[in-house]
Amino acid sequence: MIRSIFLMIALFSLIFCKSVTGQNKENTPNILLITLDDMNWDSPGVYGGIIPDLTPHIDNLAKEGVLFENAYVQAPNCSPSRVVIQTGLYPHQTGMRGFYYVKDNFNTLPEILKDNGYFTGVLNKPADTSISPNFDKYWDDRTSIKGAKKRSAKNYSELLEGFLLKANKKQKPFYCVVNIADPHKPFFNDPSSIKLGFDEFKPSKMYTIKDVKIPEYLPKNARIKKEVLNYYNSVKRGDDCVGEIIKALKSSRMADNTIVILLSDHGAPFPFAKSSVYKNGVKTPLIVSYPSKIKSAIESKSMVSSVDIAPTILEMTGSSIPKELVGKSFYSVLTKKKEKISNYVFAQFDETAGGTPRPSRTVIGKKYGYIFNPWATGSRVFISASTYHATYKTMANMSKVNEDAKKRFDHWKFRTIEELYDYEDDPHALNNLIDNPKYKDVVIELRKQLKIQMIKTNDYVLPAFEDKSNIEYLNKWMQTQIKKADARTKSLRWKRFKNNNGPTKNNSELFNINNAKFN
Repeated sequence: MIRSIFLMIALFSLIFCKSVTGQNKENTPNILLITLDDMNWDSPGVYGGIIPDLTPHIDNLAKEGVLFENAYVQAPNCSPSRVVIQTGLYPHQTGMRGFYYVKDNFNTLPEILKDNGYFTGVLNKPADTSISPNFDKYWDDRTSIKGAKKRSAKNYSELLEGFLLKANKKQKPFYCVVNIADPHKPFFNDPSSIKLGFDEFKPSKMYTIKDVKIPEYLPKNARIKKEVLNYYNSVKRGDDCVGEIIKALKSSRMADNTIVILLSDHGAPFPFAKSSVYKNGVKTPLIVSYPSKIKSAIESKSMVSSVDIAPTILEMTGSSIPKELVGKSFYSVLTKKKEKISNYVFAQFDETAGGTPRPSRTVIGKKYGYIFNPWATGSRVFISASTYHATYKTMANMSKVNEDAKKRFDHWKFRTIEELYDYEDDPHALNNLIDNPKYKDVVIELRKQLKIQMIKTNDYVLPAFEDKSNIEYLNKWMQTQIKKADARTKSLRWKRFKNNNGPTKNNSELFNINNAKFN
């Protein structure tokens, strides 16, 4: 009741008071950026999702805005991906290759917007959204959500209502990042979710095993299908959160002058998706809605990625774009002044949340995707978050009794140094074409594009790429990377309570990209 009274007062002030707030400035839009955690690009209905009415709120947002069919993130794991959005730089450029803090010797998106009069905020996951622990530099308002409330749709709307009241009180336009926890593990109805009390907050509609299909990149198995069901019920709960967030925005009457951007931080937490640079790891749903200024459309020609979001927001808000940003604004695509800004996107995986390095690089075009894995010489196993979940464990068991299952599982664990996929005909990366002579020219061209990108962005993986055919060199190079990563786990300030070397509470240093000790 009290909250409602305050909200009415704020709305009265917003509508009737002759102030100079950003909301009243026609050329100073608000920005609401919504992320869903671990949602695969093809889960929403508007992206061809298999379950009817699974994501009505995301679908409605897409109908009001521009839906990008070829959008990607730069990293298939949480913190590196989220920091790209706030910096307009690749993970190896900032040093945010893992789950530790880095020295921010450059202006970030929220800092620039703050300097231009914006009220900035992050609701949930402030650590993973920030490059350094100096949160006050970036955010005027921040909230960490603990425990089961991360899964409460109503909680997100209440938090946004509170943020909007603060922004209005400051008489400023706002930039707000809302990070929805679903469908991140544990999924709804997972044993650990039940134990932790997360299932107190149920999705608005419950699906059954008959409603779901196992993705083509995973083997057919009843236990895997059960985990896939739990994933989709978590996607539903995530969409419920989107609905409550949009409802709160519209109730504030700021919606007409607010740009809403929605995406996922990376693919679903299964093998061959999250933590991989396959299409299912780095492709994302991307929707930009600003009905009062931008016509709704489906954008299929341009290749865009999360590194482009910061310059796009800066251009849309009339802010100067620092020359250091390597991303390209796609505002001209939104306004139909250009058909596309790029023919390729680039993505990378560097290391796990615990600090295990397994660097991979990819270049993806409209049809083909090329991957370079300097670690994949046959002597190392790939480790990721999915290693500890039901699907991975089931695949491991299946590989003991089924030759086809073993072949697929071994590929996930060991890969090959180079991979090539025809994503147009093989979207789930089932057929590696790297040794097929028919695609020799494609490989040459994509290697060329990746090398240009690595030189341009001063990628530490470049020496390995240039000597990719020398197994002995790659093994030594990886040994060096492992030693450096181990040093980071023992000294750097981490974003998690523990890493490969145990508790991280006593670590204090920040990563410096120019420090040879860690670089």
